[in-house]
This record gives sequence, structure tokens and C-alpha cells, in this order.
Amino acid sequence: MRIGNTLEKAIYDFLIEQKKRGQLLLDTQAPEVCTIRWKPKYYCKERENDVEFDVSIEVRRKPKLEPQKIIVLECKNYSGNVPETEITDFSDKLTRIGRHNTKGFIVVSSALQRGTEKIARSRKIGIVKFDENGLEFIAERRLRGNLNSKFAKSSLFEQKTQTKKLKFAATFMGRYFDNLTEFLSALVGIPSSNRTEEAGTQAHVTYLSKDEIEASANKLLESISYFDGPVDLDDACRYLGLTQIDKGESIPNADGYEILGKADFANNVIWTYDSGNRHRQRFTLAHEIGHFHLEHASFLRSETTIKQDLMISDPDSMGNTIDRIEYQANLFASHFLLPKTVLLLKIKDLKSEFDFRYKNDSNIFVDDQPGNQADYYKLIYAVSDFFDVSATAIQIRLKGLGLIVDERGKNSNFVSAFIPSWLR
Repeated sequence: MRIGNTLEKAIYDFLIEQKKRGQLLLDTQAPEVCTIRWKPKYYCKERENDVEFDVSIEVRRKPKLEPQKIIVLECKNYSGNVPETEITDFSDKLTRIGRHNTKGFIVVSSALQRGTEKIARSRKIGIVKFDENGLEFIAERRLRGNLNSKFAKSSLFEQKTQTKKLKFAATFMGRYFDNLTEFLSALVGIPSSNRTEEAGTQAHVTYLSKDEIEASANKLLESISYFDGPVDLDDACRYLGLTQIDKGESIPNADGYEILGKADFANNVIWTYDSGNRHRQRFTLAHEIGHFHLEHASFLRSETTIKQDLMISDPDSMGNTIDRIEYQANLFASHFLLPKTVLLLKIKDLKSEFDFRYKNDSNIFVDDQPGNQADYYKLIYAVSDFFDVSATAIQIRLKGLGLIVDERGKNSNFVSAFIPSWLR
């Protein structure tokens, strides 16, 4: 099903923005070699008339020469696989204007069934997926070895597991691309080694230990003069020069995953969406603040947080660039919303106030006895109210710190089975 020109306009605007940022440069001495056209028309001798396409990129060796290559993009807003007839019809349409210097791509906005690739490959038609809510890298070339295969494939085709999607992904004749620069360079035949790398693009997603991330969170807390109680996230945004915008009800992305927030690093803007859960919204905002404070802007232009991102919990999966980004932001948010020193002092004060047994002991005891459970949850919910953080997050944080002595039966000890390490 097509929805007007929405997808065509989105991919056109994306290409124009890429060119403005210099990311279409195939020759650093001649940035004007690429011309992006909206609803271009090319002459067909057989029909003795023009054939119209959605978007095209004309590539010239030098200005004013005839295009050396024409890359034609036909946008199809399908929710599933593109029908074979669409691919064959598009292939025939390209033949009418001459295939010797023309490459065609079907552009879609959602994942495809894997069988589609075989049909497209036989017709030498490429597939491009564009998701305006996806993850977008700035310095794609420095990350290409990590992303090209795994994440381009997962962005293009249906997966059993829910994974982070890229804003741009493409496949052509068995090759996969996670960014427009590499994609166009390969099509035109200019190898990466012949292009001058932009200055300062050799950075990578740095590994940060838990202690380093906690120190970063504490530094920001000190900078906004935090004392105790709920952390003022608006103060943090103001200190970092960020604009925070509430976008209303949460929306699904192209693959149906719930979007909770967005970070626009180029313009220092954070969007948050109403998920119907205040505590989750606060964690999402703290997560986005973490992206900025941890300087993820050095390799991201924009980032969209989906619900699944908040559950990335494996600190050892550091070879996965995207998971590393999200893990760091999650861990930052946990330490930022629940600073250890203040948390421990509050626990101590509440144990004394409620006259708990072992009130001078830093540990919190709970077992299956109703009285002990009542005391336990009384303490947990008091801490939750104090920090404006969910009761579950409090329990997970305390367990991560090794402060809960939990002797409840397996059926009631639900928290220990679900401890995302970003809340430790």
C-alpha cells in the first residue's frame, strides 16, 4: 500500500541532508558531483516519451558532463515483502531508459521477508530500507566493519529477535551497506581507499567501565548542585544546553516497536513520548541525557530509543557497537537517578524511622513471613517516592549493590530473575 509521497519525500530529504553534511562526497575536491532529483523524468526511445521515477541521484565525474551513473530510487511503502511484480515491473521500467549506466533500487520503510532478496538479485535490483526513526551514524566509515553485515541485514529483513534498526540500510548483489557514503561509492566504483577521510573521524565507541560511567553521572549531579530527592532532569538539560520536548503519546516505529524517546545530537534536542508510565518516562529522559553527557554525539547524529533498548543488560557484549551505546546510556541513567551515596543514606534513615530490626545494618532482609514482607515493601515504596523512580528499579538497584538479603521462596523472588545490569 502506498501512502502518497510520504516515503519519497522522506528519502529525498535524507539525501539532501546527507549532501549538505558532506557525506555524499565521492571526490573531496568536487562535492558537486552528485545531483539529487525529485520526480525525475528520463526519455524512453521505445515510448518516445519520458518515464518518471520517484527520486534519482546523478553522479558525474565533473560538473556539466553527462551523468556517469544514474541511481534510481522507487519508493514502496509496504508493510511486508515487496511483490515480485513490483520488482519485475521496475526492472522493465529501467530497461526503457537504458540499463548500462543505471542502477535501480526499491526503497521500503519496513523489514522484508528474506525471499525478496533472491528475486531482486536475479533482476539486479537493490533494496534500500529507510527508517526515519532509526539509528543514524555520523562517522559511518570508522564503524563499517562492525555494522555492514549484521546490522544492515537485521534492518532490512525480518528477525525473530527485536534488534535496533539503522536509519539507512541497503543490499545490492549480495553486498550490504549501513550508510549512504559507502553505498554510493561502491555503485560508482570508487573504492574507500581512494577517498580522503575527513579530519577527526578516527574515533570509535569507547568502552567505559561501570565506575567510569558512575563517575560521569556523579559529575553531572555535582554540576547541577544535586542534594537529595528526585533528580531534576530539567536542570540537567539546561546545564547541558539541551532542549527537551514532550511529544505526546508514544508511537511505533516502522517495525512496530514502541518509541520512547529521541536524541537529535546535531541540534541538542531530546524528544520524549508519553508511555503512560511516569517512571519509565523519567528513565528514558535520563537515558537520552546520558547519550549527550557521555559524548555519543561524536559518532551519532540522531538516536531513537525503543522499549527494548532499556532492557539491554549485558556489559560483556561490548563488541556490539549499538548495544554498547545503549548499555552505556542505561547504566548512566541508573546511576544518575539513583546516586549511590544518597540512596544508602536514605535507606539508613528510613530503617531508623520505621524502627526496623538490624537498622544499623546496611542490608535489607526479606523472607516469606507476611510481617517481614510488609516491612520490606514499606521501605521500597518509601524509597521509590523519595527518588521518583519505580519500586522495581529500586529493588534491582539494591540487589545490584548487594544490599538485599532475599530469603523468599522461588515463586515470590521474581526480581532476581530479571536484573538488567543497567540498573545495578
